[in-house]
Amino acid sequence: MDNIKFDGFVRKNIKEDGLEQPSLNFTNAILSKIEEEKEIREVLTYTPLISKKVWVALGAILVGVIGILIYGNVDEKYNWWPEKALVKFGELKLLEKIPEFTVSNIYNYAFVGMAFFVCLQIVVLKNHFAKRLL
Repeated sequence: MDNIKFDGFVRKNIKEDGLEQPSLNFTNAILSKIEEEKEIREVLTYTPLISKKVWVALGAILVGVIGILIYGNVDEKYNWWPEKALVKFGELKLLEKIPEFTVSNIYNYAFVGMAFFVCLQIVVLKNHFAKRLL
């Protein structure tokens, strides 16, 4: 019963007042607001701290160093390598001064699991915030 009264009330008011018409600049105003939001999003685009070119260069350097260590001539002497400092460093016997302790397998598994889930959380949070900025 209330719905019938409400429907009659709405019909009566629409006949008296008529439907509202949007202003002539309505479409232009909406499009200008959309353009402003696009400009704001362009300002907030994500740029990585270290670019891909730098990561590629670091990877190439790392692969090169590992290649030299594996396939290079070990007997070759380098003039830039301070042999005296290395001999003194070897005389310190730092590894003998560190106390020996053992870690059980459960701690190793826990550490690997924790590292895995931290990396997973980083990926998930990055995706979440990337979608939030869009």
